Amino acid sequence: MRSVSRTEADRHPPRGIERLDLLRPRTPWPDAPNGPIPTWPADGPREEQVVVPAGRTHLTAGLSLPATTRVVLSIAHSAGGGRPGSWYEYTAPRLHRAGIGTLLLGLLTEEERSDRHKLFDVVLLARRLETTTQWLRRETGLPVGYVGSEAGAPAALRAAAADDEIRAVVSLGGRPELAGPAALARVQAPTLFVVGGLDPQGAGLCRLAADWMNCRHHVTVVPGATGVLAGPGAAETLADLIRDWFTTGRE
Repeated sequence: MRSVSRTEADRHPPRGIERLDLLRPRTPWPDAPNGPIPTWPADGPREEQVVVPAGRTHLTAGLSLPATTRVVLSIAHSAGGGRPGSWYEYTAPRLHRAGIGTLLLGLLTEEERSDRHKLFDVVLLARRLETTTQWLRRETGLPVGYVGSEAGAPAALRAAAADDEIRAVVSLGGRPELAGPAALARVQAPTLFVVGGLDPQGAGLCRLAADWMNCRHHVTVVPGATGVLAGPGAAETLADLIRDWFTTGRE
């Protein structure tokens, strides 16, 4: 079951997209003008814990790059150093098999997790994501996309509004409208909103955020899933949605 707002449908009629079009750089790469997208060296995969600068603090993150990586996703969440949810354990291997790298990034330290002010400080979280994105580009030389969950969803959208080079964005549940109408209107990256079918309030907020956007976007409802996108078959559905959005441009 898929739901798209009337305003969105009128403004952005369906259209075909060539495979990997979302992964094509919008500006030439300095070391290979007009050449192919850089890939991670094929001498083996890379998987390690890294310490990433994020403004006045440093965040621990998990970096996974397949042997040949064409794009790397910042999986941004607000669960301290923990995982964003069980969906990630199922989704990550599918992304890696599709040539998509991941940086699993908690935007708060364990100590900050109990601070409700920081937990919902979307501006702070977005700035941290912007800073870590600069590091990720320097470290890998690859295009970057965002997947945001919890408070990481509005943070990812707000960070994308300040960076025209973000390949695409997937917002998982959360409160995407907290990014604010001005920021949402500036986002240029194709954006997919995913919300649980058992969360009608969340679906309404996703449609509200979508109506403020000018870029290509879709709102997809996962039947039987809760507000945190848990439920029978939900992890499989999320894995397919995220992989397809970053490879074919279709939800």
